[in-house]
Amino acid sequence: MALIVTTEFLMLNRFIKRCPSCFCVASAIQRTALISNYDRESVLSRKFQKPVVSSVRYEQHQISSTRDFCASVQPERLCWEGSSHAVMLKRLKKALKEHQVNEAWESFIDFKRLHGFPEDFVIRKLITELCYSSDPHWLLKACDIVLVILKERSDLLQSDILAKLSLSLARSQMPKPATMILRILLEKQNLPPMNVLCLVVLHMVKTEVGTHLASNFLVQICHCFQRSSVNKSIHAKLVKPNTMIFNLVLDACVRFKSSFKGQQIMELMPQTGVVADAHSIIIIAQIHELNGQRDEIQKYKSHIDQVSAPFMQHYRHFYDSLLSLHFKFNDIEAATELVLQMCDCHESLPIQRDRKISQRSYLVPIGSHYLKSGLNMQIFPELLLYDSVLKIEGKQELVLYWNGKLVLSNRALAKLIKDTKRAGILASFQKFYLKYKRSWLETAHDLLDDMDAAGAPMGFTAFMSLLEAYYRGKMFREAKALLKQMRKAGFFQVYLMRWLSQNVNQY
Repeated sequence: MALIVTTEFLMLNRFIKRCPSCFCVASAIQRTALISNYDRESVLSRKFQKPVVSSVRYEQHQISSTRDFCASVQPERLCWEGSSHAVMLKRLKKALKEHQVNEAWESFIDFKRLHGFPEDFVIRKLITELCYSSDPHWLLKACDIVLVILKERSDLLQSDILAKLSLSLARSQMPKPATMILRILLEKQNLPPMNVLCLVVLHMVKTEVGTHLASNFLVQICHCFQRSSVNKSIHAKLVKPNTMIFNLVLDACVRFKSSFKGQQIMELMPQTGVVADAHSIIIIAQIHELNGQRDEIQKYKSHIDQVSAPFMQHYRHFYDSLLSLHFKFNDIEAATELVLQMCDCHESLPIQRDRKISQRSYLVPIGSHYLKSGLNMQIFPELLLYDSVLKIEGKQELVLYWNGKLVLSNRALAKLIKDTKRAGILASFQKFYLKYKRSWLETAHDLLDDMDAAGAPMGFTAFMSLLEAYYRGKMFREAKALLKQMRKAGFFQVYLMRWLSQNVNQY
């Protein structure tokens, strides 16, 4: 009988070892079996007259055996889907496919904590999904991923993804992280194409902070290009900046009055072999105007005077900057001469040029002429990129483009005539006035009003010259209005006496 009980006990232990997941139930069964086995041994001991265990000992054993008895069984969860690597990766891919950015980010964090980085295509898809978000929070998360990958596994970073991230950051007006990504690309010698880089810079220069960062990055690109050119590296062609990116940065320097930074950027153009188109010439003139460098603008004037008529509307800004500096330096003779040249300009300009002549380039020296080895800016005055996103929005204070001609604004006319009379330059004033009589009769009354408002009313001779020009041009309505103005100014009686004396002498 003892042998049978022992055999059952051993089989029970074997069952427990085979089924560890049912440990609580097996333990309870084992303890119950021990109690039952003890009861059998007690009966057998009484039957065969063996020493009987005291009841106290039995109760203690019963209490200790049943103390840890588990009445309830907690079912353990079994994973039938596979390994945790496959399950978490599947969850991450599903979140990316359904464009659930929050769920994808949490799945990525859980996966990286246990298994490291996923495959490269999953990383690309995650960063791309974060780039499509307009929330700056997720864009910064994408930057965090890039920085971590750069430290641990830089082989996962590809230039197209980083270029897309920098463009998204710049579009969201986050110029600092956008510049950080661009510098990473420059260090990896994987700078994006210049058309993509121009789009990034276009969004960056909308703010003053972005303009400073973009200008500093452009300086860094130029220095990298110069080093690569010295070493004759293939990388030099990939990092060479173009005219468009210079125009974007220079125009932003003008808008935010960063004249000295613009001067630095402008001097990098001849150092890197970048040519200046029509947009560049206008912006360069505006930078020289901010810095008060009239002599530098004069170096471009001889080439601008030769452009064909369709480009005169564009170069209105150039003459505006030059005339503004003439007034600033109180050089009335130079201002009058410039205005006379503008009057003759539209009469002598060709309507259309030969293609070879229009694409001719010129070299303009930069800096002082005392320098032995100075820089020469290569300019194309009639090269205008019509697909450019840049729009020159200069001030319209002095020079206007009206009816196919360059004309002065009323403010500029009043200032020029007033300063000319004050300086006593009668010869220049007479030349200017003859041009004025012949071609600008449409703005005569406005000019007289502006002169009167400026405290320097025109004399009787000016009224008579304008009145005679009206009669010669058969502009009788304007002549009648001018006679009313002469009556108001007290010149009508003088005009009447002169008219009577001329007619009496004829008869």
